[in-house]
Amino acid sequence: MIRTASILFFLIITLSCSDNQQKLLPSSSGNINNVSVVSSDEIWDGAVGDVIRENFGRPIYGLPQIEPVFSLSHIPSKVFSGFATKSRTILKVDIAEKEGVFNFKNTYASPQRIIQITGKSADKIIEIINENLNSIYSTMYLNEIQEKQRRIAKNLNQTQAIKKSVGLTLRFPSAYRVAKVDSNFVWIRRDIETGSVNLFISRYNDKSNSSIVKIRDSISKYHIPGPIENTFMSTDPIYTPSSQQISISGKQILETRGLWEIKGQFMAGPFLNYQFESNTKQDEYIMLDGFVYSPGSSKREYVFELEAIMRSLKY
Repeated sequence: MIRTASILFFLIITLSCSDNQQKLLPSSSGNINNVSVVSSDEIWDGAVGDVIRENFGRPIYGLPQIEPVFSLSHIPSKVFSGFATKSRTILKVDIAEKEGVFNFKNTYASPQRIIQITGKSADKIIEIINENLNSIYSTMYLNEIQEKQRRIAKNLNQTQAIKKSVGLTLRFPSAYRVAKVDSNFVWIRRDIETGSVNLFISRYNDKSNSSIVKIRDSISKYHIPGPIENTFMSTDPIYTPSSQQISISGKQILETRGLWEIKGQFMAGPFLNYQFESNTKQDEYIMLDGFVYSPGSSKREYVFELEAIMRSLKY
């Protein structure tokens, strides 16, 4: 009995100390999708730096202009101290005897993610990066999604329109408004200075296994009108959409990225589309489609915001 009480006391003290340490950490800094790369100048300016820039600074597919997945900034190891350690997402690359990829959370600030890659030589570091590229990339990308969702959660829209009409829930900012509600269809949008950020959710039947483009265009033709009569949003036929299977909360989803347009109106932009089976009725599907209209401006963060919202789906 005394031994059990002692163990419980130890656990309480340990958890309390951990909580206090968490509270004492300063707030991290850094915009979404900004990554601080900490390394020597030799590593950054050499072949290792080239591999990092090629893989983590590569262009995002599905945007009308070239924008990188991550904005990379270099911090020389010799000056990595003080405010520099408060960066929210850090990729630390060192030559060391102990080789591998190591993950750390909330070391210098909170929230913070540090991925450390070490090898005995530059060639070995490159080999380790290539061998672990998918896991490193996924860790960094999903970390940014989670951070965006954390920020969104601070001021949520409380509408029940999506739940009532389509039967699922999404967590999205109060800056969005419900633009249209119909049977098995909801369109929400956020007005921005240069245009708008939009998301529609639709439940539909499809017995012929139609293509994503065909379904998307038929829904938008009916529900998303253009600026003048007889115009509507459709998928850009020149830019080939790219699709892949992803999993959200155990749900298998077909993700598609591409470009949309309104013919004859000089209106276009990127879209991100999710499609999955409803599992409630045969041949019934649910589609989520986020699209951005913001001519002349960067669109990465708008599409990323839509992705963070769409990945919050509960069904």
